[in-house]
Amino acid sequence: MESLQFLYEIPHKNPLFIDRKISIQSKKVVLDGPRKSGKTSLILDHLSHYELKEYLYLDWADERIDKSEIIEHLNDFIRRHSIRLLIVENFDFSFELPRVEETIISTSTSTCKPLQGFETLTLYPLDFEEFLAFDKKHSNVEHLFNLFTDQGTFPYLIQQSESEHAKLTQEMLHIVLRDPLEYVIYKRFCELQGSKVSLFQIYNYLKSMTKISKDKLYALATHLIDQKLLFLVEKYRQPNANKKVYLIDFTFKDALSFKKDFLKRFENMVFLELIKRDKIIYYEEGIEFYLPEESLAILCAGFSTTQAIEARLQKLLPSFWALHVKRVEVVTLSSESAQDIEGLSFSIIPFWEWALQLS
Repeated sequence: MESLQFLYEIPHKNPLFIDRKISIQSKKVVLDGPRKSGKTSLILDHLSHYELKEYLYLDWADERIDKSEIIEHLNDFIRRHSIRLLIVENFDFSFELPRVEETIISTSTSTCKPLQGFETLTLYPLDFEEFLAFDKKHSNVEHLFNLFTDQGTFPYLIQQSESEHAKLTQEMLHIVLRDPLEYVIYKRFCELQGSKVSLFQIYNYLKSMTKISKDKLYALATHLIDQKLLFLVEKYRQPNANKKVYLIDFTFKDALSFKKDFLKRFENMVFLELIKRDKIIYYEEGIEFYLPEESLAILCAGFSTTQAIEARLQKLLPSFWALHVKRVEVVTLSSESAQDIEGLSFSIIPFWEWALQLS
């Protein structure tokens, strides 16, 4: 009881909170998303609407707490203090939650046990529009895009120098990926950002460096995907083909390797804007992203000229027709135009404009 009383009396404030696109509105919420994506800040901002005595905040990852004691006394404590809102961060679903008017739990896994009556919200790190809100010093959107490219999407890491950013990214990943083997596997995926690979290829590479079984690799890769740290995109209607590798932050590769590939980083950047809007995404040969539900193809053209882009589009016309594509969006770093070619609508648009008009 003493530890519950101690936790109950701690005030929780977040005076520097900057609004995110997601907010807590329901009375029963499971908040999932990668670690360090801002879940705690979102919860603390929500608590600003409550009096201190109305809520109990628990962090299940806090090593100071006696979990068995809390589980034993939690129901009685809530009744005795007429607690309106219970928050359990880093909940592991190891015990039944007490009946409270409002409950918020957070988790870093997306395959958590379903809870009846709870709304699930996923909080990713910042998208480009949210990043703009975090930078109050600059107003030129192209300059802000350059900062975004260097600093990435984690609120924890933005506004750091390049050398400090790499160091802090490595430290963060060691905290998040506590299993040394999982870290090695993720580092390899980071090195393959934007590439087409199979898990068997990863296995063959790693087995010469460390002791690992196929089953262990598959289990840890599944865990990385479950934590939304890793995304493996399928080829359309070919689930057994090699998958394309994307990361939860496009700067991770540069933080873990001196081998840079800006176009792959840019492709990952475009992917994240889509996945943060719950798009169902595939790839096709010559087409970075295909969204069948929207009959939409998205190409990443980087610094390509308008003439080079138009030549590429002409070559891809048979693929667009075969996929029943109606719209093509070409995301660039400079070029801009729009036209219709043989019944298809094409738009060429810089990333900063494209990302801000996404729905």
